[in-house]
Amino acid sequence: MSTRIPFLLLSGVAACSPPVPSTPSTTAAPVSRPDVLLVSIDSLRADHLGCYGYSKATSPNLDRLAREGVRCEQVVSTTSWTLPAHAALFTGLFDSTHGVVDNERALSEKANTLAEALHAAGYRTAGVFGGPYLHPVFGLAQGFDRWVNCMGAALTAKQGELVKLVLDPAETLSLSDVTGPRTLDETVKLLRELPEDEPLFLFVHLWDVHYDYKPPEEYWRRFDPDWSGTLDARDVPHNPALTAQMPARDLQHLVALYDGEIAFTDDILGRILAVWDEHRGRERSLVVVTSDHGEEFFEHGGKGHQRALFEESVRVPFVARWPGRFDGGRAVRPLVRLIDVAPTILAAAGVAVPAGVQGRDVGPLLRGEPMEPAPALCELLVDGAEIRALRREASKVIRYKDGRLVFALDLARDPGEEAPLATDSTAARLGLADLDRLVREARERGKELGLAPRRIVLDDAVRSALKGLGYVGDDANTAPR
Repeated sequence: MSTRIPFLLLSGVAACSPPVPSTPSTTAAPVSRPDVLLVSIDSLRADHLGCYGYSKATSPNLDRLAREGVRCEQVVSTTSWTLPAHAALFTGLFDSTHGVVDNERALSEKANTLAEALHAAGYRTAGVFGGPYLHPVFGLAQGFDRWVNCMGAALTAKQGELVKLVLDPAETLSLSDVTGPRTLDETVKLLRELPEDEPLFLFVHLWDVHYDYKPPEEYWRRFDPDWSGTLDARDVPHNPALTAQMPARDLQHLVALYDGEIAFTDDILGRILAVWDEHRGRERSLVVVTSDHGEEFFEHGGKGHQRALFEESVRVPFVARWPGRFDGGRAVRPLVRLIDVAPTILAAAGVAVPAGVQGRDVGPLLRGEPMEPAPALCELLVDGAEIRALRREASKVIRYKDGRLVFALDLARDPGEEAPLATDSTAARLGLADLDRLVREARERGKELGLAPRRIVLDDAVRSALKGLGYVGDDANTAPR
């Protein structure tokens, strides 16, 4: 089993890096080709962050970044699990367009990714990742010069197929794997090696917030100092002790463990930002931090993710810092989508957005300028599930397979999504009609772009390991209770 060592012992160089200044500069000269750092923190729901109103101090480094830059208040992913969300993040396309919606699908080589567009424009491109769905067999490494695997034991690939794991799959993709410190070390290594006189796009994927929630005790004790119980919180997807009927005190501790993972990862993020600023410079770089999806704690009867499209599953953070271009401390209230991240970064770098991209440059919103609203399409289409949602700034409709369950929600009046409107209401009918239209358009766009996903073969060891993570063949579309 992996063991978490006290963090400062893992990366002394990073720990000694100078701290990020807490006061942003607004006088820097604009940079036409900024270095770009994009960080995706897996399974991070926005409402558990201080800068999004959480009462607990889970995220001081991300909070500081938000003070130095811009925070988007309403940000919606395309789904509630890692693989399709990252495909959307990299392509600016809805899930029904890029097509990577199930476990044995990989992004089409015809897709134009953020990294490919920046690479073609002269950027060095590098990525560091800590979770299995970022393995290059799934196609997400397209356009990267370097793509560094920080999982406990490297998966290997031959001729487009995953082969046997190097080590015991229970260890390699175990829920106990701790990848953040390795990700930090590899990031520091890259930043030291890469020439500083060439524009750089660096992507960093931080995995540890993903269940199982096993932060060092010093982190979870911040949020549950009096805990003396015996809850076994391992194997979140299959653990029979973790149910909607579990004792309230045990649930409180489970959430504290999740918050501890956020705090642990936020410390790693702070060190990455310090080393980034040291090597690339705050004044000449754009930094974006976001997530692929959120996490459920029985708000609608479920746990974990990849099961629903309620706000706790799909609402994610989006914080951007660009001195001289974005005023520090700004809050953007209009709806922003995960698919808007790639075109926004490309526009900032002065690079043309690839044809067919459905996301849009929200730079004007980040600068405080108005933009017409744009709806978000959310989809969960894995393992036979078929759940779709249309999200607008103050409303949402969710439809399950064959229309057997429909939710029409007024988010302004009912932000917790606890009081659905009548399914025959005008809001429901119009919302469902718009949802159908958006799905049709998304599918047609995929056909126009020739983006049929590639099929890959998961061997038994990998399939077993992914199932242990709560993926592959689990009941992913359980109706809310």
